[in-house]
Amino acid sequence: MALTVRVRPNAASLSFLLLGAALIVIGAMSGGVLGLALVVWGAVFAVLLGYPVAASTLLRVPAVVVGPDGIRLPLMGVRLEWPEIAEVRPGVKMRGRTQTPVLLVVPTDPVATVSQARWWLRWEARNDLASLGAPVVIDDRSLDHTLTEIRSAVSAHAPAR
Repeated sequence: MALTVRVRPNAASLSFLLLGAALIVIGAMSGGVLGLALVVWGAVFAVLLGYPVAASTLLRVPAVVVGPDGIRLPLMGVRLEWPEIAEVRPGVKMRGRTQTPVLLVVPTDPVATVSQARWWLRWEARNDLASLGAPVVIDDRSLDHTLTEIRSAVSAHAPAR
């Protein structure tokens, strides 16, 4: 059976959504060029941060699916079948001065994987490929399953090499 992982809203994402909504309201009440700029920035915050949360929690779109056919990341737009995956390994990503444990999915064709990603995520995928050696980086800070559970599902479903 496939492991389906969804985004779980955390305090940081909800704070940024609230900030986006506040900017929209303040901008709409202010009017003028400054008001328009606040509305635009608020909308950008709300859309960029609200999309994964709304899609995963309200529309039930999973963030990660590990199954017999491979690994899918519907929010990212990436689908990799097992023959397209060279390895899945733990890693560490720097977030400011903090090291965050992550799971790195290393595809056999990283450039093709980057091109599968949604256009607004390609820049991050390219940076992750350059710095971590993998364009697909799974961080469990806002997921409803741990990296250990995801790795166990990979071990259970990946064909023996």
